Amino acid sequence: MRRVLSFWFSIFVAVGVIAGAVYFFGRVPVPERVPVPAEAIPSVDPDSPRFYLETLSGQLGPGYPYETPEKVDDHVRSVILALSDLSPLVDMAERSSVLGAWDANEPALYGAFLLEPSQMKELQEGKLPALWLERASGLALGPSESEGILRLTLAKGEVTLFLRADGEFLLVSHSLEGLGKMRKALDGSIERFRPLFNVEPTWPAHIEVFDGKLIAQAASLRGFTAPDKAITLELAWNSRPGSGEAAWKIEGLEEWFPTETREKITPMTWDGPAFLPEPLISAFGVSVPEGFGSLLENELSIPEWMEEAGFDRASLAGLIEGPLVGVIGGQSRLLLFNLPGVILQLPSRGAEGVRWIRGLWGNKWARFAFSPQPLPGFPAGGKLTLPFTIMAAANEEMAFAGLINEPSLGSMTPVNKIIPMGGERSILWFYADLPKAADALENLSRMAGLVEHFGVDEAPDAQELARLVGQLRSLGQVTLVIHDLGSGRGGWKATAPAAE
Repeated sequence: MRRVLSFWFSIFVAVGVIAGAVYFFGRVPVPERVPVPAEAIPSVDPDSPRFYLETLSGQLGPGYPYETPEKVDDHVRSVILALSDLSPLVDMAERSSVLGAWDANEPALYGAFLLEPSQMKELQEGKLPALWLERASGLALGPSESEGILRLTLAKGEVTLFLRADGEFLLVSHSLEGLGKMRKALDGSIERFRPLFNVEPTWPAHIEVFDGKLIAQAASLRGFTAPDKAITLELAWNSRPGSGEAAWKIEGLEEWFPTETREKITPMTWDGPAFLPEPLISAFGVSVPEGFGSLLENELSIPEWMEEAGFDRASLAGLIEGPLVGVIGGQSRLLLFNLPGVILQLPSRGAEGVRWIRGLWGNKWARFAFSPQPLPGFPAGGKLTLPFTIMAAANEEMAFAGLINEPSLGSMTPVNKIIPMGGERSILWFYADLPKAADALENLSRMAGLVEHFGVDEAPDAQELARLVGQLRSLGQVTLVIHDLGSGRGGWKATAPAAE
């Protein structure tokens, strides 16, 4: 009897749980399925050259500069113009997936875009959305020979695509057959293209480029030794209001470098000190690998003053190896003019760095014309203030030379405290503050106007400098960090709006 009661009690409990679940899920709305444009992209030959873009709205920008296409041949120009005309569509779509490939010996393009209902309605009526028209030039939309399919011409009639605006997505392809494949991919009757993103997979924008060994084949045709391997680039980025970041990974690139060279390329932490004077306009650092100098040894030209100081090609090549930092920042003075400072720095060169600086000041021309003033903390070299500000000094930890005045030089600071490198090792980094570069160019344009009064014909064009100043001032800070031969990161920060 007890077993029977236990059995029926279990049945009632199970029924109660099921009833409760039905009641609960009937009251709580189940999240709707998010449409995925990638499901409309058909597969292509995996060995074919291709690019694949997957992005959310607002990650691509309005288009390419219109000046660029005029500098390339006609075929490439038409492709760039067509991509420029398509980029506003990618930017305004909530989600976009675009695959371009050389498949079955012909170019193929498949694009799926999740648009707002009002935009889809306009396209169904044979009209281009106003936002797309505002940002593109050379677009024309009309009917095709197939019902429900529109013909779109881009690049002022040089490129033709076909559009279908029914269902969840706007489908775009190079041909009517391509649109048919996309519909079959959507309903699952043919295989879909399946990308695999490994670089920052949670970021909103990704692009993958696969060269299908085209670069290796082109190099071989020109007589270069090339590895029989394809190159794949994966780039991810996250653009936010006022800032953004990017990361990339390249597979197949390392094989282009000799094994001995690859083994000697060692990323650094860049936690050692260097001069980074304010205002810091631009800076770069590179870890020159051991043995790289010997590769350049036969190409190096030895100045007479270095020969007098006892340097030969081998010792100069050895001096190059190691961390090298270049900086534009601070101030220097040339006669009556204030200019940005420029410094070349060789950290951790020991006695060789000291010998280099002593040789610089000790050659017969420098001895005759200049007598440097000592610089505290640097037993070799010193500074000069007239007719221009020059500093060249060294101790065991740092050898540097440049055009800069002492007050703006400042003190040495760990590089990674100033340059945003994310705390990772790298073989090369670059930093630029473009608004500060604009300020420096603006000062240079004033100097150019003054120089013209002295009858100097080679002064920079003031109007061209003013145009460049305006472009740079609208930009912000840019950082590029290359971790190794196959990966890196970058970041940008927009200019803060001027206070009214």
